[in-house]
Amino acid sequence: MLNKLYNKHRQTGQHFLWRTLQIVSKQGTSALIFFIAAGYLSPEEFGIFSYLMAVIGLLMILCDFGFSAAISRFVTEYEVTKSEKLAKTLFSISVVVIGISAFISILVVCLGRRLFDENHRYVIYLLPCLFLMPLAGICDGIYRGLKQFKKLALVSSCVGVVSLAASFFLVSRFFLVGAILSQSVLYLLMTGALFASQRGFKIGFDRAIVSEVAKYAFVLGITSIAYFLYSRIDILILKQFDYVEEIGYYEIINKVFQMLLIPFAILGQVVAPNTVKYAATDNFAEIKAKLKKYIALCLTIGVVLGIALRFAIPPALRSILPQYHTREFMLIMNILLILLPFKMLGACMNQGFIVPAGFAKILAVTVGIGGVLNVVFDYICIDYFGYTGVFWVTLVIHSLSITTVTGYFLFAVHSRDGCRLDQVSNSVGGVLDMGSGDDLGD
Repeated sequence: MLNKLYNKHRQTGQHFLWRTLQIVSKQGTSALIFFIAAGYLSPEEFGIFSYLMAVIGLLMILCDFGFSAAISRFVTEYEVTKSEKLAKTLFSISVVVIGISAFISILVVCLGRRLFDENHRYVIYLLPCLFLMPLAGICDGIYRGLKQFKKLALVSSCVGVVSLAASFFLVSRFFLVGAILSQSVLYLLMTGALFASQRGFKIGFDRAIVSEVAKYAFVLGITSIAYFLYSRIDILILKQFDYVEEIGYYEIINKVFQMLLIPFAILGQVVAPNTVKYAATDNFAEIKAKLKKYIALCLTIGVVLGIALRFAIPPALRSILPQYHTREFMLIMNILLILLPFKMLGACMNQGFIVPAGFAKILAVTVGIGGVLNVVFDYICIDYFGYTGVFWVTLVIHSLSITTVTGYFLFAVHSRDGCRLDQVSNSVGGVLDMGSGDDLGD
């Protein structure tokens, strides 16, 4: 039986394993570079570095504006139906992204001193990333669209090893400037390797391709900006009020969270195909049953991990990064650890149930509203409570958003399951008395 299952799902299983390796190697490399910087920089310098990463993240969203995510879908479509367009996709979209990046870079050079004050020169050092990061994302999208997960994983792993060595040298030698340059080195190697590994692509600009991809990318770009307001904007607000060291503390905790969330995101990706199948066949009873189990699983593991980290992080911090073992760090950590179960639930629910079942719109709406509320209440609470106000707002807004989306989806699945059962009841002449919606929930 196991042999039959393996042979039946062999390709999917292999793709999943290679994709997992790629994600772990990419996120792992980023995390290790991050902690190398934390070890060699002072808390204040590390706070500036974390702030700069948030700035470049926002600028990168504007440069990419959803193209790297959208291209994955159209590459798959072109491979099946319009093979003549496939060869020109990489060049056409790359030209557009380079043009946008050049425009944003010019604005940064001209307006940088007003926007970034004393950090202007550091932002200038990061300008190569505005070109390299979107181009690497486009290549990544093409590899995913063509299901070349093995090649993508091998490239990412090899680049990660070389980047770590280069980053260790740069940070230990040039400190903050070295940490900034290490980002350019990472994405230069990644972009070069991914472009060099591409096969069958031609130099030729196709307006039709750009038009098709841009329409879909625009929606994704707006969603990315909304998500930035929902999450990363906190760093820019903290910097505006000169809470530089607190930014570094926040980023260390956030990086630990990101690594812990990877298994839950992958779990969601594994569950997603079944959710699509159940939704397509109107089998919402099965979705509801599995949904409740995964909610319980994610929240339970999240609570256990949160408690374990509460006792494990302080001694680990004292031995590895003693300069960050401060009262402020502990306070921020204690607030955000309450959020960990909700983050794990959201990672699994979004990828495993909500989006595959066709409820992505509610995610976009919730993130948009949550982003606006996050910014408004950050400014209100930071005046009253100082830097802790930002983290209390993050806890409240994120937990409410995740709870709202999950609750809405559970209610929607419950309603559709009820409608389907009522239809079955009526079709057999009322032999079955299904009762009210509350009875169905019971």
